[in-house]
Amino acid sequence: MQRPPRQLPQQLPLEQQRVADRPANAQALATLVGGVLEGDPTRVVTGLAFVHEAQEGDATFVGDGRHARMIDASKASVIIVKDDLVLTDAARVGKVFIKVKNADHAMLAALHAFDSAMSVPPRGIHPTSNVHPSAQIDPSAHIGAFVSIGARATIGKNCVLHDGVRIYEDVVVGDACVLHSNVVLRERSRLGVRVVLHSSVNIGTDGFGYLPDPAGKGIAKVPHIGHVELGDDVEIGANSCVDRGKFGATSIGAMTKIDNLCQIGHNVRIGRACVVSGLSGIAGSTTIGDGCRIGGACRIRDHLTIGNGVSLAGGAGVMHDVPDGASWAGTPAQELKAALREWALIRKLPQWHQMFKHLVDLQKAP
Repeated sequence: MQRPPRQLPQQLPLEQQRVADRPANAQALATLVGGVLEGDPTRVVTGLAFVHEAQEGDATFVGDGRHARMIDASKASVIIVKDDLVLTDAARVGKVFIKVKNADHAMLAALHAFDSAMSVPPRGIHPTSNVHPSAQIDPSAHIGAFVSIGARATIGKNCVLHDGVRIYEDVVVGDACVLHSNVVLRERSRLGVRVVLHSSVNIGTDGFGYLPDPAGKGIAKVPHIGHVELGDDVEIGANSCVDRGKFGATSIGAMTKIDNLCQIGHNVRIGRACVVSGLSGIAGSTTIGDGCRIGGACRIRDHLTIGNGVSLAGGAGVMHDVPDGASWAGTPAQELKAALREWALIRKLPQWHQMFKHLVDLQKAP
């Protein structure tokens, strides 16, 4: 029997609250970032911009000498500057400064204040959604248009599911999660609290596993009967994919952030507070420790152990285990200093060729 359409409740007003909290002038901005104001406290602030692109009304941030040299030509109305930078008299003309100990931390606070309020579906379930009768959805959740929620799925308090999200059976979504448009959570996936998944993220897809067919008829697919676990405050960028385990879980630790277009293989275990940059791929059953930094387009082979606090330079091709605290680079990846020495020698090869090619010519002489 077809369900009657649900009535949409009224939109919550909280999505518009951030605009009222933005600092409107230099004094309010200085208070927000905990800085010392030098200049007109009433100078109007309407936005944020890079120092070389700022216009009247913009505030900007300067944390090093290279950007400090751009202050003279900047049109910014307010400049948040690291307190130990020396400013020329020309740079000070007509500008208001806010001195802070850390310009990056000040920028973070200001960006949060100026961040536009996210548009969310109304609280409740949109009438075009398809929710299995056995699914449990907290009344405070926001379920958008054309969302599909499978059998026995659980959606926690204050979750936001944007249009087109697909939730398979037996999925658990913790409180205050945000799933953007076209996110897919496959069967048995489990999300902690405050998880953010950007558009078209796929969680819990089949692992990439194949074996020669026992009957000699090509390639046999290996079923993956495990699941994926995402810890609290995990954020995953658009079009990334996390495969479910062959047995047990593929897991991503609390506070870890994964960029767009990343591939996490089956049974990978990533620790807490890691950062994985875009276009990186981690093959199955590799373990990555806490606090690791993985640069863009890194490739990490299967069944490795990457220690705690490891840094991998962009483009690294990791073929071996990496010890705690190490910094590696290159393909195949090795300790950073060794890689830099090799690259320096490679750059000298054309010069050496010119120096010694006559020796090769002599050997060829009759």
